[in-house]
Amino acid sequence: MNRAIPYYFLLPALLLLGVFVLYPMAEVVGFSFLHYSFFGPHEFAGLGNYSRLFQDGDFWRTLLNSLLCVLVTPILMAVSLALALSVRHQVHRASGVRLLLFLPVITPVVVVGIMWRWIFNEDTGIINYLLSLLTVRPVHWLTQYPVNLGSVLILTLWRGFGYYMMLFLAGLALIPKEIEEASLLDGVTPWQQATRIILPNLKPTLLFMAVVSSSAAIKLFTEVYVLIPGVPMNNKTLVAFLYRQAFERFDFGYGSAIAVVLFALTFALSAANIRIMEDRA
Repeated sequence: MNRAIPYYFLLPALLLLGVFVLYPMAEVVGFSFLHYSFFGPHEFAGLGNYSRLFQDGDFWRTLLNSLLCVLVTPILMAVSLALALSVRHQVHRASGVRLLLFLPVITPVVVVGIMWRWIFNEDTGIINYLLSLLTVRPVHWLTQYPVNLGSVLILTLWRGFGYYMMLFLAGLALIPKEIEEASLLDGVTPWQQATRIILPNLKPTLLFMAVVSSSAAIKLFTEVYVLIPGVPMNNKTLVAFLYRQAFERFDFGYGSAIAVVLFALTFALSAANIRIMEDRA
């Protein structure tokens, strides 16, 4: 009887997980094998939705765009780590700086998107204005591919580095100060200290960040929806393609097939990150 007590405490969480996560996931997998439209009958399609998906040019283009978004992950991690290292020892003086750097994280993404649309505006935006002072022709930040995708990644980087900086600060706080002080007494250079002491001790944090940030990058949607809403579909990401099929065209079977493929890609990317980090451990 006593052995079952912990499971009684887990039961409410397991029920919520089953009802709101596992059951909807199973439903989506089932829908992916149906011709399931809001305006028509439900018919069994077998692998028809998947066959149609792999023959869809927009799917491959948006998939490529989503994979390109993953490239922002190492840049985001490098910037966040550099900022964390620069403010870690200045607890009192850098508190205001930390708050300022974290501000984009807590700002609503719609507000951020509207602000960056003004910055990237091709006629009245501040970036093109500064470029005009240097006699550089205006850049089509929001309408020309792949520049518009790069604009989305800049927004994502600006909005995310504060969160990951805080994670790095938490990881750095766990490194014993004695080790770093002893290394300095032994004449270790800052580069050697970073590569041989700090980074090895940050591997759990790096693994967590690699999985979370790459998964978020491949599922990028809100930033795309707000910043570049009017561009062609082949300029957007895979989740935007899913949204169009499922919630604009109400083709739920086809949208479910896209969701299953997206889940498989996210799972494979997370497993690859874990494997890479474990091999380097």
